This record gives sequence, structure tokens and C-alpha cells, in this order.
Amino acid sequence: MNKELKKLSLSEKVIDKVNSGQVKMKPKTYFVLKTSLFFLITFFVSLSIIFFISFIIFSLRTSGIWFLPSFGFKGIGIFLISLPWILILTAIVLIIVLEIFVKKFSFSYRRPILYSVLAIIAFVVIGGFAIASTQMHPGLFLKAQQEKLPVAGGFYRGFGNTEHSQIHKGTISNMIDDGFYLKTFNEEILTIIINPKTKLPFKEKVKVDDQVLILGKRINNQVDALGIHMIKNMPYKPMHRNR
Repeated sequence: MNKELKKLSLSEKVIDKVNSGQVKMKPKTYFVLKTSLFFLITFFVSLSIIFFISFIIFSLRTSGIWFLPSFGFKGIGIFLISLPWILILTAIVLIIVLEIFVKKFSFSYRRPILYSVLAIIAFVVIGGFAIASTQMHPGLFLKAQQEKLPVAGGFYRGFGNTEHSQIHKGTISNMIDDGFYLKTFNEEILTIIINPKTKLPFKEKVKVDDQVLILGKRINNQVDALGIHMIKNMPYKPMHRNR
């Protein structure tokens, strides 16, 4: 009985405030437009996150950084240092923004924040890998190199052309007693020296015409290989700008 009286009293107070002008009624169109705006922002933020994640994957794979953890602690160290942290932090900020907008919807705001965060991360990561497996980024990067991408060209040339001084990629042109010659994607010929400490993550036997990634310090045109990774399906051979 007391609860009913309290509810009635609350309803009367609301009606009194509406009648007195203290509370203004908003049309249904306002709420429809507000909800539509939230959906549009959520949609575009989601697309932006997926774009950044897919581009990060593209950049790591084409630079060879993606394969470094297979070389042990040395490779993991270089991998962490070489990550495109600006892009990663941008994606994290966008995920936080997306979480804020998602919590506005009734299907999400009553659930623990951890659930919605994990769901968002799973969604954008799966979407990122799906986009990265297409030819979208290689195609846009090629256009950027050819100066045919006016808006995002600088972005692709800046972040998509990342190289590391200890990473060398190319095709084996000839075998020698203690290693092989590597023809890089820059059309250079490097002498790759293999020693007992050289890591071969999957115990692969390399041969002429194999595409490989080499981890090692370059001195002139010689590289003492710390590790060799065969690239059976090179995702993309990046074009290099003239220096």
C-alpha cells in the first residue's frame, strides 16, 4: 500500500513539474534522431577500429615484424620495439569511445562492462583479420606509391612502408657453402651467412627461389643470420620509395 502511494506521489510530482513548465516534454522525433545518431557514430567508430587493426596486421606482415616472435627472446624484443604503437594506441582510444557509445543502448548498459569490452574486442579483431586477408590495403598502398591516393596517400606511405634495419626479405638466388645469396625486394644482393646459432623456427631447409625473411645485423652487403624464416605465402611485396 505504501509503495503504491509513493508511486502515485511521484507521478503527481512529475505531472506538476510538466504543468508548471519545469520539465519540458520532447517530441518523439528527438529520441528517434538521437538514437539514429548514436547508431551512426557507433557504426563509423567500429569501421575505423577495424580499419586500423587490419592496417596494423598488413603493416606487420609486409614489414616482416609479424614473424619475429618465432626467433625467440631476441625476436620478441625487436617485435615489441617495432610495433606501430601510435596506431595501436589510436585503436585502443577508439575502442574506449565505442564502449562508451555501446553502453548507451539498453541491451548493454545493464551488463558488466567486461562483457561488452570483450565482445567489442572480439568483434573488431575478427573484422580486422578478415579485412587484412583481402587485397584492400595492398591495393591502396600501391595507389599511394603511385601518387594516386590523394587523401590517405601520406598515411599509407608513412606507416605502410615501415622497415627495420635487422629485417631482410627476398628470394634466395644461389646457395653457397656457409649460406646463400639473397635478392631483396629492393633488388639488392646480400650474402647471408648461416652459423650453428642461426635459428630455423620450423627446421626448414631453404633452397633456391624460396622467399625468406632474415633476422640479423647487416654489415655492408653481408648479414650474419640470427634467424631464418621461410615465407611460403608472402602477403605483399612492398614497393620502396626512391632515395
